[in-house]
Amino acid sequence: MEKHWGGYLVGFSETYGQLRTLRPGVREDPGRVREYVLQCIWYDQLFSDGGLCCSRGRPLTVVSPGWWNHSEGPDFKGAQLELGGQLVTGDVEIHFTHGDWKQHGHHLDSRYDDVCLVVTLESRPPAAPPCTSLGREIPTLLLAKFLEGDIRDIADHLSIEAYPYEVPSAAGRCAALVEACGTEHLNRLLELAGEWRMLCKARTIRERIERAGADQAVYEAFLAACGFSRYKHHFRVVAQQFPYERVRQLARVDPLLIETAFLQLGGLLPETLAGEAAGTPHFARLHALRRDHLAGLRTLPLEWPRTGVRPANYPERRLAGAARFLARTSREGLAATLARVWHDDLGPVARRRAFEALFPRPVGFWGTHCSWTGKTLETPSALLGACRVRAIIGNVFIPAALAMARQSKDRLKEEKVFELFAALPKEAGNRVLKNMVPRLFGNEKKPRLRFRSQQGLLQIYQDWCEPNPSCRNCSILRQLTGPMS
Repeated sequence: MEKHWGGYLVGFSETYGQLRTLRPGVREDPGRVREYVLQCIWYDQLFSDGGLCCSRGRPLTVVSPGWWNHSEGPDFKGAQLELGGQLVTGDVEIHFTHGDWKQHGHHLDSRYDDVCLVVTLESRPPAAPPCTSLGREIPTLLLAKFLEGDIRDIADHLSIEAYPYEVPSAAGRCAALVEACGTEHLNRLLELAGEWRMLCKARTIRERIERAGADQAVYEAFLAACGFSRYKHHFRVVAQQFPYERVRQLARVDPLLIETAFLQLGGLLPETLAGEAAGTPHFARLHALRRDHLAGLRTLPLEWPRTGVRPANYPERRLAGAARFLARTSREGLAATLARVWHDDLGPVARRRAFEALFPRPVGFWGTHCSWTGKTLETPSALLGACRVRAIIGNVFIPAALAMARQSKDRLKEEKVFELFAALPKEAGNRVLKNMVPRLFGNEKKPRLRFRSQQGLLQIYQDWCEPNPSCRNCSILRQLTGPMS
């Protein structure tokens, strides 16, 4: 007996497949295929490798397609290719036509200077080869000559949503060993790599402490961490140009002076606001503070690209959030405030919460705005969200404390630092982590990551996987089949 739900027959229907055949003109216009499809084809090597060659007949072997780049720049980074029998490492750019290279301005863009292959959905060679901004000619792969079938048919059979993290080609050689031997050795390797990563960060901070003092060193690391990867350099420059002692001096006069100074240095405090924003009280307050206390403070030559940046992460909000944290910890000083939390007799969860309590609540203008002229948020949003705070604890407070514990040979403090490090929950994922989990664990049950194992994944990527995406002669593989101390 047929069962119905909501007036429709219950079961898997193929009706939509019939509707798809009604799409107008798709067979006659291969340009309607998204470029993302071409990227999937390249990533999974869905073309014939028999007689594969570049447009000028140079033999080509794809050792590794490289790392799929979802940020600005070439589509794939660090590909490994054999061109004419010579191993070449570089980037790969994917296009529909030869003209796209110049049309997109890549021939003038230094970010594309490491491209070693351009892949186009063409069957005829370009009239002139693509060139980098330095004038170097780049080989071209004419993909249409090597596709095994119509591009539309290939696109229809691709599980687009699975790319690039949930397809078999995302797994490295490690994944086969983990499937055969279990995850025990890999988990231990991740722990060891994560601990090493913290030691390296602590060493960097200790070297800065020896040159500039504890407060300035931690302040610089903290501000850089507030900037995410996009603005990390910018925020560090602000910290180096505006020393921590000056921050504490301003906080004694008016805590908002720190925010005023940061925005002025970053060129993020405009002279006027247009429209309804012109009468914003917070804007007027910062202008008055700048006039009365910071008249001679110059603006640094910094640019703030916002493509791909969520409004909640705009630099104005992040600098304002950092300024509020620094104002709240200015009375004792940054290093002393953190040291007090480490000194208290707390378990790892309570200690983490004590650090989190140092960060301000989402109040004031920036709690409900992402820019000077944007719309008001319906719900107040933290200037430094929970995930960013956790990342700051893990990437700044822990290595800074480790640096100072080793400097003073304080074994008890180092044990407290390690206890929090081992118990710290994971931070927000990023492109590298999304690539590394399937690469190492394959089809095994996805691991329950913590901050320490995430740091291990990042370290292994940096040391082993990024420079060698093909896994050729990878010596780390034998570590996955035997015990590690």
